Amino acid sequence: MTTPAFIDTHAHLDDPAFDHDRDEVLFEAAANGVRRVINVGYRPDRWRSTIALSHRYPLAAHMLGLHPQHADEWSARTESDLMLLLQTTSPVAIGEIGLDYFRAGPSPELQAVAFNRQLTLAVELGLPAVIHQRAAEEDLISVLTKASQGSQVLLHSYEGTNRLANLVNDRGFYVGVGGLATRAGSEALRQVLRRISLDRVVLETDSPYLSPAGSAVRRNTPATIPLIAGRLAPIWDVDQAAFAAATTSNAERLFGPLISRGQRGPMERDA
Repeated sequence: MTTPAFIDTHAHLDDPAFDHDRDEVLFEAAANGVRRVINVGYRPDRWRSTIALSHRYPLAAHMLGLHPQHADEWSARTESDLMLLLQTTSPVAIGEIGLDYFRAGPSPELQAVAFNRQLTLAVELGLPAVIHQRAAEEDLISVLTKASQGSQVLLHSYEGTNRLANLVNDRGFYVGVGGLATRAGSEALRQVLRRISLDRVVLETDSPYLSPAGSAVRRNTPATIPLIAGRLAPIWDVDQAAFAAATTSNAERLFGPLISRGQRGPMERDA
C-alpha cells in the first residue's frame, strides 16, 4: 500500500527541543510520509535559524513574520529587515502573525500595528498570511472583514466560533488543524470544524507543541501527522488517505510551487 503524502504546514524545528536529534526527527517524518514541513520564523532572532534550516533540509520550507507576543519588537528597522528577507529568501508565507490576548504581553494596540502592517506586506508580496489568534476573535474578525478581497489567509491551529468559521467559508480562507482538535476536551471545536469545507483545511503539528491525543510522547514532531490525520478525518466523513490527499492538495494550492516541488530525501541538499 502506498503511504499517503502529507504536508506539515506549521512547525518550529529550530526550537532547542530538537537540538540533539533534528536529523532523526526529519528522517522519521519522511518515513511517515511527510513530504514537506513549513518551519516558522516568528521573531527576528528566529528568522536566520529558520532560513538556515530550510537550506539544510530540502524537506523544509519556511515562513517569516512577527508573532503577536513579540509585537513590541516591531519597528521601522524590523519591518525593513523583514521585507528584505521576504524578498530574498523564498518564503512560502508571512507568519505567524496575528492577535493574542490570552497571555500577558504587548498591548492590543501594539499587536494591531504589527499585524496590520504585516497583512499589507503579505498582499503587496503576494504571500499567504498565517495567523495566530487566541482570545481575540472579535478583533480578528474586524480586521479580516476589512482585508483586501485578494488576501490569502490561513488561520493556524484553528480555535474559533461558528462566526469565524462562516467568515472562513465566505472569504475562502484556510484553517490549520492539528493536535489541539484531536483532544477529548475539543469536541466543541470539532463541531465548529464540521462547518468548514474540506477544501479549506490543511494539516499542521506546531511541533514541538500541541501533541495529539494518542501520542506516546509529550514532544510533538512532524511524524505525528498521520496520527492527527487519522483522528480528524471523520470530522469530514472521509478516511485517512482521502484526508491526506485533500489537505496536501490544499497546502499546495495555498503555498504554491515552493511547496509542491519534487520530493527528495530529507538530508539531500539543493544543488
